[in-house]
Amino acid sequence: MSTTDVTRRTNATKKSKKREDSEKDANKKIRRSRRREARQRQRIITIVAFVFSFVLLYSATRPKRSSNLGIDSARYQRGTALREAALRKMSVGKDNAEGAISFFRNKMRGAKKKATDALDGVKTTSAGMRYLDPRQLPPLPGEPDERYEGKGKKRFRGVGDDEWRSEAASNPRRRMGPKVDYTKHDYEYPDLVYEPPNDGSYPPLENMSDIFEVWGQDDLDSPPDTIVEVLQHFDYQDPKQVEAAIKYRDLELPFKMYNVPEVMEAGLKWTDEYVSSYFDGTNNDNVPPSRGQCQRSVDHFFAFHRPDKWDTRLLGPPPSTDVDWTFEKWAQHAVYADEVALPINKHHYYWQSGVPREERLQKRKHWTFVSRDLPSFSSPDPTFFGFNPPEQKGIQCRFGERGVTAATHYDGGRNMIAMMTGAKRYILSPPNACPKLGVVTSHRHPSYRHSMLNFGRVTLLDMEDTGIEMSEREREWLRVSGEAPTLSTVLKAGEVLYVPSHWFHYIISLQKSAQCNTRSGIHKEGNPYFGGLKEVVECVGEGDD
Repeated sequence: MSTTDVTRRTNATKKSKKREDSEKDANKKIRRSRRREARQRQRIITIVAFVFSFVLLYSATRPKRSSNLGIDSARYQRGTALREAALRKMSVGKDNAEGAISFFRNKMRGAKKKATDALDGVKTTSAGMRYLDPRQLPPLPGEPDERYEGKGKKRFRGVGDDEWRSEAASNPRRRMGPKVDYTKHDYEYPDLVYEPPNDGSYPPLENMSDIFEVWGQDDLDSPPDTIVEVLQHFDYQDPKQVEAAIKYRDLELPFKMYNVPEVMEAGLKWTDEYVSSYFDGTNNDNVPPSRGQCQRSVDHFFAFHRPDKWDTRLLGPPPSTDVDWTFEKWAQHAVYADEVALPINKHHYYWQSGVPREERLQKRKHWTFVSRDLPSFSSPDPTFFGFNPPEQKGIQCRFGERGVTAATHYDGGRNMIAMMTGAKRYILSPPNACPKLGVVTSHRHPSYRHSMLNFGRVTLLDMEDTGIEMSEREREWLRVSGEAPTLSTVLKAGEVLYVPSHWFHYIISLQKSAQCNTRSGIHKEGNPYFGGLKEVVECVGEGDD
């Protein structure tokens, strides 16, 4: 055999051995991979078995609960029956009722439907209010408490519509403003009383039903020829009147101030272009931008709620949704609402913004436009309006359009409310009226400490053929609320309203408006004739702000 053949055979043998070694290595890798996969499967099986065992054990040992998320079964079924009965009686058309019922069914089946679509499916009537589900209201006086354990979401998002734009462009009243300008209306004020009466005679209160009989909540285009005011009306430029106002404030009695320079100056500054520039960051004066949020309601009524607790399966669609409008777009719609006298059963929009309490402690160069334009509200030192700075919780600003109505609620803090532009009507009730206002008392309810009642409907209780159906619970609550001690006052541009601790306020935007408020800590005792923290705690089970 030649040397060449030997070499060839040797090389062939080496190649063969390499192939064998390579195959062995590959087989080892495959076996290792299979063993790893087997161990992973075993771990997964173990975890699944553990979870399954835990669920079985938990289900066997936990208290029995009905499938209605913690609400007592009998009451839940009763509420469901009342809701469905109300839906069947709706006078707004079969298709609308079917749409509402379909929403609830889809939700129960786990359909991923946006809350804004649900809002669009809720039907309103000429009275605007759509809350037909009695479970959004607390039990009537004398009825047992109802447990609520629903869960919602971090926030309900929606999308604003643009259908109004074409009407706004062709509106014959374009650029003419509201049909009634409440900043220029005729008012009659009481004689000044420098020493506040502390005998329960001030402020004069009357039944809520009588208040709305004289001037209906939604009669924005037909107010009384002269609006009679009952609150003391003090001139901020008169030192003697300021001293009198402080006496009323110390006794926890409501009053109003006018002729407030910074509020009037802010009113002149706060054009839509000016305010919009700070919200969208186009201002050129190095002032930090402000943040705000637009909200939409299916009609004119807005009710406070915590989205994380608002369970649409139990309570229906949320009262409002957040929309991605800019301030500029909101302002355009608010102008349109004034010009066309926007009906109450149309979509309404609302803009809110806040200044954090920490801002007043920062250097002025870091202040936003609200703090700069309202220095008496943002000052780190005591002022007439911010008289207890350590307890100040920032500044809250609310921009409302015609018709927007905010459900009644109370603030623990002593509240100074300034109106820069436009006008709002405030319906005030003292703390000891709480049991008559339909305030939600269940701590876990998304509207705890607030009411869901549309008080404007108290005038409909004895009317026939109103085209509106109410559940018996709502009807009875409105009868109770109609007897609540109440006063009505219009707060217009340039004025400041003092709302004492724990006084309930229900707010109606009479026209496009801008309002900001600051609070100066809790006054626990309140007024002996009108109550305070104690009365609110007895009513809702917990006080504070």
